[in-house]
Amino acid sequence: MSLEPEIEAPLMRLSRRAAMRGGTAGLTAAALFVAGAHHGKGFQIDSTSQATPATPEITEGEALVPDLTGVTPLTLTGDRLTRFEVHAAATLAELGIPGASIAVVQDGEVVFAQGFGVREQGRPEPVTADTLLRIGSVTKSFSSLLAATLVDAGKLDWETPLVDLLPEFAVADPALTPKLKVADAFSAATGLPRRDLEIILNGDKHTAEESVASIADLPLTAPYGTTFQYNNQLVGAGGYAAAVADIGLEDDLLHTYEIVLRTRVLDPIGMASTTLSIDDVMASGDYATPHGAGLAGDLQSLPLLDDTLWLESVAPSGGLWSNATEMARYLQTELGHGLNPDGTRVVSVVNLERTWQPGIALPPVTGLPSELAAAAGHYGLGWILGNYGGQRLVWHSGGTLGFTALATFLPDAGLGVVTLTNGTGLASSLFTSSVQFQLLEVLFDLPAMFDWKLIPVLAQSDQGWSELAKSLGETDAAAVGGHLGNYANPDLGQLTLLLADDQLLLTDGHLRFALRPVQDEAGTATTYVPVDPPFAGVPPQFSVMLQRHDRLPQMILTALGDTGEDDLVYTFVWEGANATPTS
Repeated sequence: MSLEPEIEAPLMRLSRRAAMRGGTAGLTAAALFVAGAHHGKGFQIDSTSQATPATPEITEGEALVPDLTGVTPLTLTGDRLTRFEVHAAATLAELGIPGASIAVVQDGEVVFAQGFGVREQGRPEPVTADTLLRIGSVTKSFSSLLAATLVDAGKLDWETPLVDLLPEFAVADPALTPKLKVADAFSAATGLPRRDLEIILNGDKHTAEESVASIADLPLTAPYGTTFQYNNQLVGAGGYAAAVADIGLEDDLLHTYEIVLRTRVLDPIGMASTTLSIDDVMASGDYATPHGAGLAGDLQSLPLLDDTLWLESVAPSGGLWSNATEMARYLQTELGHGLNPDGTRVVSVVNLERTWQPGIALPPVTGLPSELAAAAGHYGLGWILGNYGGQRLVWHSGGTLGFTALATFLPDAGLGVVTLTNGTGLASSLFTSSVQFQLLEVLFDLPAMFDWKLIPVLAQSDQGWSELAKSLGETDAAAVGGHLGNYANPDLGQLTLLLADDQLLLTDGHLRFALRPVQDEAGTATTYVPVDPPFAGVPPQFSVMLQRHDRLPQMILTALGDTGEDDLVYTFVWEGANATPTS
């Protein structure tokens, strides 16, 4: 069936500051339309913009995409290519994201690969299709693909118990430990909840072995196989287990995984630059700098190691760097049902498609048009499965402390797109999703509706920011003076609370960020929240309460729980004042 293009509706103008608010730290499980609906984060239309079209009336569940089952998309050429490129450049600039790299694969060919913007805010070096950026949780699909190649090779089976490969692996329930299989590690349905803060804070001190061992200390908060729960430590264990199944243990788990991923996946696909090694990245000379959103919405560059060291212990979950050129080869291999772009088989059809099979259902998302909700129906093995107008949709997003990525393909349409950015927060998630849906709208000859669909979900963030800003006060040095010093918690490690230049700072010795007090109506500080990247956001990613217990200072850190879970409360014991205060 052939389709002909229509004229695109004017690009919606967004409030840049509002769009940047509400960024989340850590590795993301879902793209903008899932995370935004679950956590109530969003942006508002800039009311001062000129020529902004009226908002269409869109109701929950309303279908805006026709049945596209069996429809062949148009090719990305000519006017369609121009519209897609212009949309990407304009949206990137409107949202204030420093840079992005995009590739589109269609019918086995790379039909678009281009960089936009700059590698680092305030510097001139451009992002190209070959610039390296982190892909975050898109790495999970590489790890499940690695396992698939080893099933082909007879080194393991999807039903091989994890403990057979990693004898130190265990979960809190001894009866469940031997029942957890290789496939379970990538399924997001074991009962293990999300605990990202426990790998981010003091992350430079964690090893892969410690990450695997820490799983035994995590609570099981749902019965096995009943609930979607996203746990990065378990995916890490799955990747390490697969690597050990291939070659045994070489020095340590991380090094073993690096070797096997290179020999089984990256080299066979032809991804020579894609790497887990920060040394390789820096040696390339062509890499982007991470950027995190501050509380006021401004993107700020982050030290490269801030978005590196914490990822090493869970590298199979989110550690890869790649570029648009090589991610295009990855999509070609997925769309080629295991054949790389040169026609060489990397993985069998049956074991590759095992990773695409729908597993646990994702929690329903309310307040969205039906086709957006349909895009996130189930979790597979390192992929999220859904549909777009009846077309199968396979995708995964990725978010670290300074990068956001989204890789998507439609197996039955021979179409795929990947977008990599050097920013985090709502703006970057919005951009990656907007690129994806703009491509689908252009190639399936649909009106440009995606930006409008998200308004009901995303319009809350500006109000949330205003309310938080009104409640923030300035730090009272006298009030916090008796609480300064070193604190320890068995799950988050040691943190130091210090005062420098009239700012209250919290640091793990590597990451360091300012806190400001949230005041009640009487002007009394009740809690303190982070106002610097990578943890600033609306709502705040966590809050800190300072109090005394048995006459000694005590710090209570309360972090946002995952969807359907209570907030997480970490109690820190005071270990004494700083011997040499940091300034």
